[in-house]
Amino acid sequence: MMPHRVVGFRLLARRWRRHGISGSGISCRTNELRPIHTGAQSARVEPPPLPSKEDGDGKDSMHGKVPLSRRISELGLCSLDEANRILLDASYQRMHGDLSPLKRVFYFDGKPMLDGDVDVAPDEGNIEMLPGSPVRLSKRMSELGLCSRREAAAILKDASEVVNVRSLKRLKEVIYLRGKPVTEGTGAKVSPKEVSIQIRAGDDPPDEGEESGYVPYEDRPWDEIKGDTIVLNKPFGYVSGQEEHQHVPAVRLLTRANIHLDDFDEESKRSFFGRGNVLRFDRWKYSGYDMAATSVPKPIRDALPADQRKEKNSTVAETLSGYAVAGRLDMDSAGVLIFTRAGIVARKLIESMSNTRKEYIVEVRPALRPTDREREAGLTRLPRPTQDLRRLLRNGNRLLNERLPLKPLVEAEWVHDNETEQGEGRGQQNLTMRLVMVEGKKRQIRRMCRELLGWHVVKLVRTSVGPVRIDSLPEGKWRPLTKREVASIFEERPAKRSKDRSNPVKRGEEGSGKRSKSRANSVNYW
Repeated sequence: MMPHRVVGFRLLARRWRRHGISGSGISCRTNELRPIHTGAQSARVEPPPLPSKEDGDGKDSMHGKVPLSRRISELGLCSLDEANRILLDASYQRMHGDLSPLKRVFYFDGKPMLDGDVDVAPDEGNIEMLPGSPVRLSKRMSELGLCSRREAAAILKDASEVVNVRSLKRLKEVIYLRGKPVTEGTGAKVSPKEVSIQIRAGDDPPDEGEESGYVPYEDRPWDEIKGDTIVLNKPFGYVSGQEEHQHVPAVRLLTRANIHLDDFDEESKRSFFGRGNVLRFDRWKYSGYDMAATSVPKPIRDALPADQRKEKNSTVAETLSGYAVAGRLDMDSAGVLIFTRAGIVARKLIESMSNTRKEYIVEVRPALRPTDREREAGLTRLPRPTQDLRRLLRNGNRLLNERLPLKPLVEAEWVHDNETEQGEGRGQQNLTMRLVMVEGKKRQIRRMCRELLGWHVVKLVRTSVGPVRIDSLPEGKWRPLTKREVASIFEERPAKRSKDRSNPVKRGEEGSGKRSKSRANSVNYW
């Protein structure tokens, strides 16, 4: 059996069984297909011809349909063998529940074809071959800003429980994909580039040929998207995620009393709190904190109002509703923390390909010895503290027990030049550095300073994420993003770095002491 024929074995076996041919296997040689029979009375049986178009009417002899792979080949999307191979790969990955390895997928009316044994009309033309693996419809709708994943899942679940078209018309909301209702449930998948998605009433389906009317998020009217994204100046001691381990979540600070609108005009202030759903607040259930627990920092315990110290499940506060955090910030860190209800904004800020720059002000002091956790991980010795930050701007830096190397920093410089009498890295005064990076792994800056530079981070503040800054925003306060900030998030950023990114320091100059002090302490990578 030829290797390139092994791929299509299962599809061909199902096609033979459909034609009524049984046997212990199938022999695939060139274009000749023959069933194999075992036993003393085995005999070679000539198979019936594969379905083919008849002359004249142009229809297939098998119920007026043709195999999907054949129609794909006729449309010129790819060859017949390649179509069979792509369909078999999709069927195999679907059986194993993982579609991420797929590089190309066929779509029929916007829905992925994950089964190779499918017949279509001989004149069918709504077939596409698109790169990338399919994604959940709810996720794609969140990325397009149509609704949240949870809202999309609820609509899909209601539509999957209907029994006929009449019941579908009674639904308040139905999701339409290319003009057709989606009733497959929450597991429905689409192309990662699909935009022909609508949410309409069940009794008001889109007309045939009607365009979805989708407008990219960045091109929508400002009155429609203002208030979708807000920024919080998170204080120390709050976690960016959900309430756990007796830690207070930062979302509890998003109250009416903490909003800061000094930079907005009077008309904008009235629009945020006027009629409509620009900013929606909802009362939350307080689970009760143990005020004696040491995991709750004392400043946080002292700052909690008296009404937040009631029994469990008591309603005590009203915060913003429907917002999710875009990114994260450690409990021991402070600064910019962005919340949004538009999935496409979160994707622009979080995904690695967006190259969103994040600026940090880091206060450090010399690290004395490895911690117990670092010793358990295998780190037995820390480097001597150094003020040369050029190492952070090079490729190939790798943290302990990490498989992938770190991305080079964009900028690294010392903010204050504190001289000490004992020499570089031996003083007891805290130094301050400014770091700009496009990556954000868990505790990356703290580990990077200890394992690569020999410094221990005392204080870490994130001052900006992309165009969003906290220049005039007080600690613990929040504000909506301005129109200019939202537009800047969607601006194209260069993905390529400079040509000398692998080694911004010329050979022979490292450690020679010939570079000026200002050049060694402040290097702009891009």
